[in-house]
Amino acid sequence: MHDINEMENNSFIMEVNAPYSLNYLVFMQNIFENSKNSDGIRPLFPYVDSSRWGLLQNENFTNTFREIWNEVIGKNKRLDDHSSMLENENTLYQRLFENNENGRFGYSESIKLFLSWWDGIYGNIAIQKVFDDESMNKIYWELSKLIEPTTDITITRRLKIDLVYDQQLLKGKMADSWYVVVPIEDIFVLKPQLVPSLLKSCEITE
Repeated sequence: MHDINEMENNSFIMEVNAPYSLNYLVFMQNIFENSKNSDGIRPLFPYVDSSRWGLLQNENFTNTFREIWNEVIGKNKRLDDHSSMLENENTLYQRLFENNENGRFGYSESIKLFLSWWDGIYGNIAIQKVFDDESMNKIYWELSKLIEPTTDITITRRLKIDLVYDQQLLKGKMADSWYVVVPIEDIFVLKPQLVPSLLKSCEITE
């Protein structure tokens, strides 16, 4: 999405993305949470009938979700995310579904539903625009003043930020060394705390 490398003698780069993989997982988390909310009070997006999807139930879904989430974060730290990941790594994401015809149907339907939204201007592009150039530049310069500078050209400080469209409710890893997952709500609601939160990721060692 964005890439900034402007700070002389600081070697600080901030990269911001809105990955398919993590946003698909948040999408599935919300479908799962809605399936437990029979009254439909304050539903999460998307609100869809998943009763024939063969989703794992209760703790089986929650535990599997956390495992997949943490595995994806480990990959996203090192690799660029793209739409084909959902197909190329289908065995990973299909673990959220039962290993039967219903589960295969549910996985196929979930991918089509997700991409019909995410690939439109009201999906991926809209999420990216939440963290516009003005906001990102401001955060970049605030961070660059707090991160200890270096003249060693062999040292590159690259903070990778992955944006997700909603809160992660099922408790997975949200930060690592020079990597952090940020729900777009935090950009608005937690704006004063956002820079200190990002700075913590820059202080985590491998």
